[in-house]
Amino acid sequence: TTVLTGVPRSSEEQLSRAYHLLTAQLRQEHAEVRLSAFQVAEELFARSHLFRLLVVSDFQGFLELTLGTDPRQPLPPPREAAQRLRQAAARAVQGWSEKFGAAYKKLALGYHFLRHSQQVDFQDVNARTLAERKREEEKQRRLDRIYRERSEQAVREMEEMSGDIRDCLTEVDSCFQLLVPFDLGPHRGAVAPAVASGAPEEGPPRLASAPDLGDEEQPCCSKSLPACVRRPVATTGASSEDEEEGEDSDQEDFVRSHGLGSHKYTLDVELSSGSLRVQEDEDNCAVIQSARDALKLIQNKFLPAVRTWVQLFTRAGTRGQHLEAAIDLKAELETALRRSQELDIEPEGPRTRETAALGDEDEDDGDFVEVPEKEGYEACVPEHLWPEDG
Repeated sequence: TTVLTGVPRSSEEQLSRAYHLLTAQLRQEHAEVRLSAFQVAEELFARSHLFRLLVVSDFQGFLELTLGTDPRQPLPPPREAAQRLRQAAARAVQGWSEKFGAAYKKLALGYHFLRHSQQVDFQDVNARTLAERKREEEKQRRLDRIYRERSEQAVREMEEMSGDIRDCLTEVDSCFQLLVPFDLGPHRGAVAPAVASGAPEEGPPRLASAPDLGDEEQPCCSKSLPACVRRPVATTGASSEDEEEGEDSDQEDFVRSHGLGSHKYTLDVELSSGSLRVQEDEDNCAVIQSARDALKLIQNKFLPAVRTWVQLFTRAGTRGQHLEAAIDLKAELETALRRSQELDIEPEGPRTRETAALGDEDEDDGDFVEVPEKEGYEACVPEHLWPEDG
C-alpha cells in the first residue's frame, strides 16, 4: 500500500500496464497468486478513476477470475486461498457498487447480475455463487446416495451373518461355562458360599446374597447369611421328631467337620481376576481350543464387520432396528473378548517362524526310516586296507 500511494493518479501508461500485469496474474491457476493480485487491484480501484474504467470495461471476466461465476472455470486450488479470494471479492464488489455504482453503470449492472442472476448471497460468509451451491448440493447428494447404497449392502450382510455370529457367541459362552461353571459377570465383588464336602451337588454354586442391615454390627467373618445347603434325608415312615433329630445331627456334623463354630454364617471367598485364569491341561484342552477358534473368528472377521456396519448406519442417518441390532452385536462381541482376556484365553494367532521351523524339523526327522545294522559291517576301516595313493 505504501508503494502504491506513490503512483501518480494521472499516469495512464503506468496504470494501464499495471492493469494488464494484474490481469495476467489473475489468470494464474493458483488461488494464492490470484488473491495477491486482487488485493493490489482493489487498492488501485479505490484510488484511480482510470483503473476503475479499465476494470469495468471487462467486468464479467474480472468476476469470473475472482468470484468464479463461470461454472466451467471454478477457482483453482488451494481451497482455503480460493475461499478467502471469493470472500474478499464479494465484499469489494458490494462496496464498489454502493460507492461508485451511480457513476459506473457497468458496475451497477454487474452487481445486479451477481445478486439476481447468479444469486450470490453477499451475507453468506463464503459468498458462494448459485453454481457453487449447486455443485456442493450435488456432491452432498452423491455422498448421501453412496452411503445409502452401502448401508443397504450392510443390511444384507448383517442378515446373512447374524446367524453365524449368534452361533459363534453361543459356542464361546458354552466354552466359558464349561471352564468356569459359575457366573461372575455383573457381580465382580460377589463371593461363593462354601459347601460341605458331604453335601450332594445340585448344579453350579451360586453367589452369596448381600447381608441384611442387622448384620452390619457383626464382624465380617460372622455376618449372618442365608443358611447353608442342607443334605436331604430320606425317610420311610419315620416320625417328625426323628427328622428333626436327623437334621440337627447333620448340622452338628457339618459344623464340627468344617470348624465353623456356628452354622449361621458362611465363609466368604474372594475371587480376584488373577484367580480366574484357566490352566490348560489334558481335560480341558479341547474346550480351550474350541474357544480359541471361535474367538479368532470374532476378532478377525465378525467384530470388524459389525463395527463397519455401525459406522455405515450412522453416516447414512439410519436410526432404526438395524443400527440398534448392530450396536448390540458389537457390545456382545466385545464382551466375549474381554471375558477371554480375564480367563487368559487369547485367540489363536498365526504360527511363528520358530514354531514353523521346529515343526519342519520334526517332519524331516519323521521321513527317515530306522534300518537295522548290517551283520559284519565295520564303521572304521583298518589301516592296512587303506588305498596306497592316500
